[in-house]
Amino acid sequence: MPRVHIDLLDDSEWPDAGFSFELPIQPKRAALIVVDVQRYATDTTGNLADTVRHQQPELQAGFAARAEQMIVNIQRLLSRFRSDTRRVIYTCHGAQSQDGSDLILRRRGREQAAKQSTDGDSGHLPTKKDAGYAIDSRVAPQAGELVLDKNTSSAFHTTPIDLYLRNMGIETLVLTGVAADQCVLATAIDAADRGFHVILASDAVANLDPGSATATQILFGRVWGYVMTTDDILNWMTSGQPPQRTRHPATGLG
Repeated sequence: MPRVHIDLLDDSEWPDAGFSFELPIQPKRAALIVVDVQRYATDTTGNLADTVRHQQPELQAGFAARAEQMIVNIQRLLSRFRSDTRRVIYTCHGAQSQDGSDLILRRRGREQAAKQSTDGDSGHLPTKKDAGYAIDSRVAPQAGELVLDKNTSSAFHTTPIDLYLRNMGIETLVLTGVAADQCVLATAIDAADRGFHVILASDAVANLDPGSATATQILFGRVWGYVMTTDDILNWMTSGQPPQRTRHPATGLG
């Protein structure tokens, strides 16, 4: 199938002087957010992963490989945030009612289409009681870490995360998880518009279309917040100094 090729502006063509910003990020006021790293996406036995595998096995295989690297980097960030006694918060995405009636009509339509495409074997999102709803055990929460249930892309629509973060004195959010161009992005933009300082961990997220992730991260870094690698985030947390690299560059992308 022919692909659509989109040209993004080169960094030198972007009017940086009219959009540049610096965020007063501080490790002591930062929280790590692990978005929807659930079995429905990382385990091929059901839900979204199985649906994609039925239709595009190579696409699912590519995602699975990228998800493995995502897991490794989330583990590194978890280790650091926990050793520094910083906040870690998880979100889980899915229907909260067994029949899925709490989902918006668009999402219910996607569920129906997914099940039809797999002869009823798999859907897209799990319900809260399904095995696919569980967080991947490799990045499982520890006792005392918040886990917030949501049935929308952005965590700010159907959870009290805004209130909780402000009560905790959190100003900076480091976002990781699934999917880079959907729930992670929606949560990140909502957080930025609410005045939080947002850092997207570019190599601690994953999605089906890596090109979409790259494009959205370039745009996010130009307008809403920082885009940093796991290494750069850990270096920032160690030094406490403003990071040197805060964008995903468009320069040189063909």
